[in-house]
Amino acid sequence: MKKLVLLALIGVTIISCKKEEPVKDYLILSGKIDNYKKSNLTLNGFNFEKKINFDKSTSSFTDTLRIERDGYYTLIFNKKPVNVYLTKTDDTGMVFDFKNLKIINFEGANKEINNYLLEKQKIWPEILVSANKYFALEEEEFLNKTEEYKEAVTELSISKQLPAEFITQEVKNIDYECLRNIYNYQDYHATLTGNKDFKVSEDFPDPLENFNYSSDSDYVNSYFYRAMLEAELKRIATLNNKEGEDYYLTYLETVQTEVTDTIAKNDLLYSSAQNSITYASDLKEFYKKFMAYSTNETHKKEITKDYNLLKTTAKGQPAPKFKDYVNYDGGTTSMDDLLKDGKYLYIDVWATWCGYCKREIPLLKMLEQEYHGKNIEFVSINVDDKGKEEKWKETIQDREMTGIQLMAGDSHLNLEWAQNFLIKGLPRFIIIDPEGKIVSPNAPAPSQGEKLINLFNELGI
Repeated sequence: MKKLVLLALIGVTIISCKKEEPVKDYLILSGKIDNYKKSNLTLNGFNFEKKINFDKSTSSFTDTLRIERDGYYTLIFNKKPVNVYLTKTDDTGMVFDFKNLKIINFEGANKEINNYLLEKQKIWPEILVSANKYFALEEEEFLNKTEEYKEAVTELSISKQLPAEFITQEVKNIDYECLRNIYNYQDYHATLTGNKDFKVSEDFPDPLENFNYSSDSDYVNSYFYRAMLEAELKRIATLNNKEGEDYYLTYLETVQTEVTDTIAKNDLLYSSAQNSITYASDLKEFYKKFMAYSTNETHKKEITKDYNLLKTTAKGQPAPKFKDYVNYDGGTTSMDDLLKDGKYLYIDVWATWCGYCKREIPLLKMLEQEYHGKNIEFVSINVDDKGKEEKWKETIQDREMTGIQLMAGDSHLNLEWAQNFLIKGLPRFIIIDPEGKIVSPNAPAPSQGEKLINLFNELGI
């Protein structure tokens, strides 16, 4: 009996000391790609982006990924997209030649789903040819082609006998893709045909009929739903925004009113605030509303950081100073050099690659001529990447740019001076008074004509 008890105790000890296997909480994404010359690729998904190194010596890549949710992702190979479906713990592999993205051998548990997504990509050009030709079609033919495409991809998805959960999600995704195309048709058709007065007929389907403005599941799983929802919210905000009001604040209020589901609302608020807080005419009110509407603590911390930075470059604050920027006329120039003459500074932050910047140049030149000899200096600060000095000089010569032309020597995303203003988009115009204080961190552009002239008049320029 004692022996039996002893053996039992030994058995319990062995079992209790046995090391438990860790639960797998990751997937391995790998691939073998011939004729790919880049050193990396990018994986994108809903609120997800990761650079993946590519080993050119072995023509392969492999990475361990932890993703928050199963769903649609896109691999970007040198600007060429490949759609994939990933699940949290299922490894996925692929083998293909970069010269032919139409043939990919997928591996792993989601092999059949990914084969379907590859076949689906081929249907668009087969039926719709191209976006330009598709949206240029007359109304009846456009709707017929939309229905033909919808039936083809839906039939393909069902014929593959894929998991029921995926099919349910994919059918909705297809519906949203076609619904978004119908939503965009009037504007796109008018642009492509040059008929600015084009309006769809009374019988044209209403894409907003029964549209759900609050669906977290659709928002997470369907790019087409997200894109359409955001476009519609911007349209509503534009209609609601009264003359003289801050559009960016109106947009936050529109999201708060129209969207109730948490994930969608928080994401829309945050993605807007990341960019628009720097343009808000009433920074304090914008921040107050964002903090009241959002329930995501991480988002709140990020926007609070931006808010605290922007407070230092608000109206009336001392302007951040730059030093020793290259002057087109020779030597270097600092902010203090510009302030010595006791004039207002109208600063244009621009880059040679920026099309919108170049559109402002002729108007800026006219403005400089009109205010020549008055108490204002026009200063253009170029923020091209390092090593672009010759391109900068060529652009000044070709476009006969006037005023004080300076080159910062790096991108606005890297320059401390530019980031003090949280400059995210170009061009950006700033007005500084003769004492070096900020009049407007987001001044009207020359193309805003009357608004800018009125501001100059208020300042006595």
